[in-house]
Amino acid sequence: MTTSPPMTGTRRVRPRVWIGLVAVLIYIGFAAGLGNVLGGLAGDDATAEFALSHLIPLPVAIAAAMAFVRWVGWWQPVWRETPTVRLTPRRWWLVSIPVLALLVPLGQAATIPWHGRAVSFILIAAVATLLVGLGEELVFRGILLVTVRERHGELVTLLVTAVVFALAHVFASVWHDVPPAVIAFQVAVLAMTGVGYYWVRRVTGRLWVAVLLHAFTDFVLYVGSEAGNPAEALATTSDAGNPVSVTAQILLGIAITASIVSVIREDIRARRHSRTPAP
Repeated sequence: MTTSPPMTGTRRVRPRVWIGLVAVLIYIGFAAGLGNVLGGLAGDDATAEFALSHLIPLPVAIAAAMAFVRWVGWWQPVWRETPTVRLTPRRWWLVSIPVLALLVPLGQAATIPWHGRAVSFILIAAVATLLVGLGEELVFRGILLVTVRERHGELVTLLVTAVVFALAHVFASVWHDVPPAVIAFQVAVLAMTGVGYYWVRRVTGRLWVAVLLHAFTDFVLYVGSEAGNPAEALATTSDAGNPVSVTAQILLGIAITASIVSVIREDIRARRHSRTPAP
């Protein structure tokens, strides 16, 4: 049983986990390292900080990642795979994860006082978060996922991509002097978020769907918090008093927990299938 399409064309380099991790480190160097340095030049201006930290380093990092994916011959498996509803068993209930993941930011967006937000900040946030969604999904649910999946099952692929995604955000939190307890909580939340994005890709079979959902979620987060960096945005966001987001997050947590059990069973079926001789 396979979840990704066969690599067509010339595969110059075989996917390996260390390659995926190096890609993550290079991306973090641009997004978090260079981004925080440039953002620090803006002082207390959140709009300028957001623009400098995102609109300069991210396009460079994304262009480099896309060029790399094209050159090594991984373009197809990075961007698409067989949707879960076309596998056996179909597991239609997994569709609830993308739906609930969308309801969370939709509920938050309904409570944002949009009239009190500067138009310039909203526009910059829209462009910047689209870059964030594209860059992070391309690296974590694209390059890293393909390299881990090459040698390991779906459980390991899910856990590695989710945990590395969460840990990648620690740099920005440490840079902005976020307390260790808050960082630990952020890592736990982001790891669950990473599992959610993993399923968005798998359920739809397309990475670009995860890109758009990731971008929209971050857009609502930044506009709602009016923060110029991810550390402050994560520290100030709250769903208190928002029944749609709270309910969706609870149900999403339940679905994600069940999905881990499902992916364990999927790996068991895959191992049994690999041991069954072909007729």
